[in-house]
Amino acid sequence: MKKQIVFVLAGAAVILALSPNMAKGDFDSFAICADSNEQNNPDVSENIVVWSDKRSGGYDIYSYDLAEPNEYPICTVGDVQTQPAISGDIIVWTDKRNGNYDIFGYDFSTATEFTICTNDADQQDPAISGNIAVWCDKRNYSGNSYDIYGCDISNISEPNEFPICTDSSGQYCPAIDGDIVIWIDVRDGNPNIYGYNLTTETEFPICTNSSGQYNPQISGDIVVWVDDRNGDSDIYGIDITTLPGGSDFPICIDSAGQSLPAVSGDIVVWQDKRNGDNNYDIYGYNLATSSEFVVCTVSTDQKQPAVNANTIVWQDQRNGNADIYGAYMPVLSIITLLSPNGGEMMLAGSADIINWQSSGPTIDYVSIEYSMDSGQSWVPIDSNVPNTGSFDWDPVPIVDSNQCLVHISDKDDPGISDISDNVFTIFKCSPSLTADLSGDCYVDFDDFSLFAGQWLNCGNPYDPNWCANN
Repeated sequence: MKKQIVFVLAGAAVILALSPNMAKGDFDSFAICADSNEQNNPDVSENIVVWSDKRSGGYDIYSYDLAEPNEYPICTVGDVQTQPAISGDIIVWTDKRNGNYDIFGYDFSTATEFTICTNDADQQDPAISGNIAVWCDKRNYSGNSYDIYGCDISNISEPNEFPICTDSSGQYCPAIDGDIVIWIDVRDGNPNIYGYNLTTETEFPICTNSSGQYNPQISGDIVVWVDDRNGDSDIYGIDITTLPGGSDFPICIDSAGQSLPAVSGDIVVWQDKRNGDNNYDIYGYNLATSSEFVVCTVSTDQKQPAVNANTIVWQDQRNGNADIYGAYMPVLSIITLLSPNGGEMMLAGSADIINWQSSGPTIDYVSIEYSMDSGQSWVPIDSNVPNTGSFDWDPVPIVDSNQCLVHISDKDDPGISDISDNVFTIFKCSPSLTADLSGDCYVDFDDFSLFAGQWLNCGNPYDPNWCANN
């Protein structure tokens, strides 16, 4: 089914009213933390949002439970805690309490803070998936080069640390999902994207285009990044199951500049400068439907987006300082045409059934039309059909074509629609088929039965009085 899908906004307990300077098409956004001091670097997993917060002077780590809703301080020991990342119950961050940058963690399920890496060199940019934390690590260099290290924190009292990539060229900005770790790597002379499979202990290139690739993120088999191959910063992606040899693909190549992508499932979000005024907005793209959407274009800066399932969070400047805002992905209304969906044979003038199903917010009435020229033109069937899932097409139009399609759409929103996957046939009987007594375009036993009945009832030779009396 060639679905065309639009978004229908869904309410939530914490959603606030639309801001007066919010553009039409924006999702309903809500404040997560609007403290008068600065909040930045948000991340989200399930119902928990985390960020770095400056309300106490230095940066601390705070969290917010969207389900309750309640705010919790995670780490307020002083100095600098920043770059938080979360997966399930585990939060990790960069921490300077010991004089250099280390990696610390917190287990929500036990309300326990723990140490991940306190090597004398700097460790920064942590990421986490399940029980594996990764970061960039400077222990092998005195300059600005970093390596990628990881740690199994299944037992937080005995973390198991290990190197992932220590190539001498320098590696930065790691991300992880499942057993795949990715990062920026400059071994080829410019920033490219490399990956490592923790299960097979195998390293592999992801994108080595001669331009620069930055800020990679991963969800499942999809890796996304910022790419400057077109002369500005765009968003590209790749399905790593197609490697080696698979092609990357553009997600957004608007000339204004896009950066800092995040991905969860089929949803990619990023900060976008297309609306000018030196301000960033938040845009997104649904890989499943190949459709771009607007998240937030409030007239001030929206930056540093993160996404998990249907929740998007970002840093927002609408109140004059950096706050944390969020929005929920709207619920989708979907129509799926079941039949005719390609290959069917329908007799012109007969009766047939059109079947479909719908999901998401209620669709009351649908409009149905057909084409006999493979979609070049359309003829209405009925524009006010109750959304029951079936429609008696009676009679099927008197046409003769093997290029027929049916199109069904929401009466009130034609963008919610579906069309036959492939063409089907509506056919007329040949005038020369005189032995077809039943009118079904077949000469078969039904026709012989009709012939025999007439012969017995009307005699041979034909006797109209016999027919009338029998």
